[in-house]
Order: sequence, then C-alpha cells, then structure tokens
Amino acid sequence: MSSPARPLVSVVMAAYNAGRFVEAALASLSAQTLPDLEVLVADDGSADDTAARVEGAARRDGRIRLLRMGRNGGQAAALNAAIDAARGRYLAVLDADDLATPTRLAEQAAALERDPGLIVVGGAVQTFLDADPTRGTVWRYAERDQDIRVRNLFKSEFISGAMTFDRERLAAHGLRFDGRVRLGNDWDLSSRALRVGGGANLPGVVLRYRIHGAQMTTGMMDDVTFDSARIRLDALAWAGVAASEEELRIHMAVSPCNYWSFGEHPYFVARRATIAAEAARWFARLRAETAGTGRIPRAALDAYLEEIAEAIRRRLAEPGR
Repeated sequence: MSSPARPLVSVVMAAYNAGRFVEAALASLSAQTLPDLEVLVADDGSADDTAARVEGAARRDGRIRLLRMGRNGGQAAALNAAIDAARGRYLAVLDADDLATPTRLAEQAAALERDPGLIVVGGAVQTFLDADPTRGTVWRYAERDQDIRVRNLFKSEFISGAMTFDRERLAAHGLRFDGRVRLGNDWDLSSRALRVGGGANLPGVVLRYRIHGAQMTTGMMDDVTFDSARIRLDALAWAGVAASEEELRIHMAVSPCNYWSFGEHPYFVARRATIAAEAARWFARLRAETAGTGRIPRAALDAYLEEIAEAIRRRLAEPGR
C-alpha cells in the first residue's frame, strides 16, 4: 500500500535496458518483511520495455514509482535523480538485475537504528549464474568497521546492490554518486562515506547477485587508467599515503578481488620473481605513512597485510602460469 507518511526506507534503482530482469528485482522488494518502504526506479533512457515492466510492477505495488530520465545519462545520474526524489530516513540501493533477500531491509534498517555512528551497512552476497541459478557461491565481507576501513584501501568492501545508507548523513556531507565514475560507483561512494561515518556488514546474505554477460562488471579491468585506480589513490591519500604510479601498480597487483583469482593480475604475473619483495617494501611504507594520520587502525592493518603476504607466498609456491 502507498502511504503519504514518510517511509522508513527508500530504495533507489537505476535501470537501463533491464527488461529481462527488472520485474524480478522489484518483486524481491515487494516481498520484503519491512513494509515501510518506497521504491524509485530511474529508467535511464532504455530502448527496451524496461519502463513498461516497471509501470506494471507499480500497478501491483503502489510503493513503486517510475522516474523517466528521457535519455541515457549513466548510472550515477540515474541514481542521483532517484535519491533527489526519495523521502525515506534510510537509503538502500538495488541493481536492476539483482534480488534482495526478504529480510534485507528490515535487518539493515535495524542495524542503522542500533548504531547511530553507522553511515553504511552491507552484508554477504549469494552469487548465481543467470544461465544456471543453481550454481554460485557466497561472497563474505568484513563485518567490523576497523577491518572494513583497512580493506577499503585495497578493494570495495561493499557491493552496490547490498548497500543501505543513513540518508540524512549522506545529505549533510553532500555525498552523492559521482558521474565521472563509470565502474565502481558503489566503491567510490562507500569509500567517501567512510570518511564521515562508520561501516558494517551483516553476516547473513542480503543480496542474490546475478552473473550474466550484459552486466557492467563483465567489462571490468584493474589498471592504473581505470576508475578503480583513482578510487584507491583517493583512499590512500585520505589515509596519508601519496602513492607513485609504480607503487599503485604493486598495490593493485596484490589487492584481492572477487572477480579473479589472487595472483592473476597482469602485473603480479609479470613481476612474479620480485613481487614479494616489492609488496613488502610497499607494506612497510603503508604502515609508516598511515600511522601519521591515525585514520587506519594499525592492528587491523597489520593483520590484513599479513593475510595478503601469506596469499602471495601461497601463490608463488604454485607452479608458474
């Protein structure tokens, strides 16, 4: 049922040529155990039947609303338009090709209400193949704020469709999605949010993440010319470290990632003979430079750097490829 009262949670979704998936995504929101919500879908100039399918879902559930962007302006612009129209106390994001688990919004809103220091809450993710939904794995992320802050220097510790924010704190600090970022808008926003508030991930699965050939991340690369490099550079700079291009290459080569096996980054492969020593020197600098700002918890940093160093040792002990 629709309600004139302010909803507890606003869910924003950017949809571009998502006709194959968007109804299932919206159905997962209609099935939430938390009824006090609104859903704003920004159709980013789709050429397929995305808008018609969203309108059909809106007729079935009055909490769903379609926003027509008119032309394709990109994911960030579409999400920001939905944010501008949102009224909820909390702001959740769901991608048009993914599925929220039934208790996701109730659990994330409860976590934000329990801890007013939090600005963003995520959770574990169950992947599934579009071609075979029975196949997939669970991606788990650090749950504690101090561990999230350390890992954020290396990789995103939140996934886009699993994030729920304190909307008022985002607005107070002028935090929005950055239209300059093509891949990694979730990481970019969560990274900037962690500078003004705490982060947490729920231990349970909050999102079913569809893997298919048309999604943006299938074209993702990890090179110094890509958005992921700039996001890391910004995070490192905030922590007190100005990385050179060579240091950035080392940093990216040993950054864990869900999208490929550790040790398969091209720079890691090319520098196999020296990567352990290069990483050790870089880690020593990370420890020394971040200590100056105090923004990165030292014990958590030491533990994670040793975890990566052990992963390097294990990978180097395997036959070269």
